[in-house]
Amino acid sequence: MLTERNMNTSGSDQIDQLIARFLGGQSTAEEIQQLELWIKESDNNRKYFLQMKNLWDASVQIPVSTDKALNKVIQKIKPEPTRISIWQFMQKVAAILFIPLLITAIWMGLSKSSDNNSSALSYHQVVAAFGTFSKVDLPDGSKVWLNSGSSLRYPEKFNTSNRVVYLIGEGYFEVNANKSVPFLVTTPYFTVKATGTKFNIRAERNFRSPSVTLVEGTVAIQKNVAGQPKDLITYLKPSQHLSYDTLTGHFNIQTEDTYKHFAWIDGKLVFRNDNISEVARRISLQYNVDIEIRGNEIKKYRYRATFESEPLGELLRLLKISSPIDYLEVKPKALPDGTFSRRKIIIFSSTN
Repeated sequence: MLTERNMNTSGSDQIDQLIARFLGGQSTAEEIQQLELWIKESDNNRKYFLQMKNLWDASVQIPVSTDKALNKVIQKIKPEPTRISIWQFMQKVAAILFIPLLITAIWMGLSKSSDNNSSALSYHQVVAAFGTFSKVDLPDGSKVWLNSGSSLRYPEKFNTSNRVVYLIGEGYFEVNANKSVPFLVTTPYFTVKATGTKFNIRAERNFRSPSVTLVEGTVAIQKNVAGQPKDLITYLKPSQHLSYDTLTGHFNIQTEDTYKHFAWIDGKLVFRNDNISEVARRISLQYNVDIEIRGNEIKKYRYRATFESEPLGELLRLLKISSPIDYLEVKPKALPDGTFSRRKIIIFSSTN
């Protein structure tokens, strides 16, 4: 992955090349995605990119110069014993009044797609408040539902080669069909590639078992490998659910009733032979409450139930009468900053 080198953002030749190709409108979709990820990693990265872009924007109206003249400028700077970054190069060129020569020579040959690429870096970010979910309409007409605490980052306008969005958390997608412009959902663990389909993704931070559930169409699951073509993990067919082990890299695919995985968009909790850990996770998201499970014995209990608009107390009561568990509610505590901690539920065995 492309990262800062000792906080010196201009020290990466690879980054300089990516920026130069982007500003010249020569970037591939993969290179644009790499650059976007690098820019958002730190303020220093963003400032360095903006310096480069501002220089470009300020210079695109100056007269045309020839490639031959540009080569002469490069030769004047070449004798230095170490390689210089593109930013250092431009500073040296500026000192001898050759910035117009450099910028215009590149721009005349490559600027046709620069407007599209620049707009691709203007992003919106939506975060669903805890205890709720949010619906997002994307620029291409596709729709996304974000579960509690999840975030989606997407451009103001998709480019002509792909439609890339970034998800952390859980989201349900209904993608408008366009086979010539694939739809890519990048998560911290993998990328889901589709053209027109419906699917659910779970990809919370620090989560060992992210998953993808396909409702309609076909999707490809790809590894996230910066600077390289994405390796295919597998394809999914309708009614298939993939869970991915982030430690081993292994995945498991099951064919099942998929509705339980996205019933949350209808305000429902649907469990079909799910263990208490999964039940607790869903309750925690739906009701904005922390849940702690005490004791390994109760982790073997499995549940089959559907809850819709049930108050939290009633839901916990129903779980209690269906299995030998009990629960204790810990009331919120005042914090030093004047806010309160979240409600907490402790679930434990009632047989001890």
